[in-house]
Amino acid sequence: MSDNTTTNAFSNNKNIMWVLLSGAMALTFIVMMFLPNSGTGEGMIAVYSAMLWCGIFGAALFRYMTRNGWVGFAIGSVVGLILQMVAQIV
Repeated sequence: MSDNTTTNAFSNNKNIMWVLLSGAMALTFIVMMFLPNSGTGEGMIAVYSAMLWCGIFGAALFRYMTRNGWVGFAIGSVVGLILQMVAQIV
């Protein structure tokens, strides 16, 4: 018996799980940047990682709100870059 009403979790824009998972990863990385002697906030890899995880969270959030995911990725990447710079100052 086949159920044709099931949806694919990867193509469903209203799946909140992607927003929660990417937000948790971005939050974990941001917290690690602010911890002293963790080594997370040092070097160019940290800049790209912060931009990537915040960008993925922004894309997932914008797609959930039925907006353009690329705009969300760009905004999230800028926020990640700013947070990484603030982490270096603090």
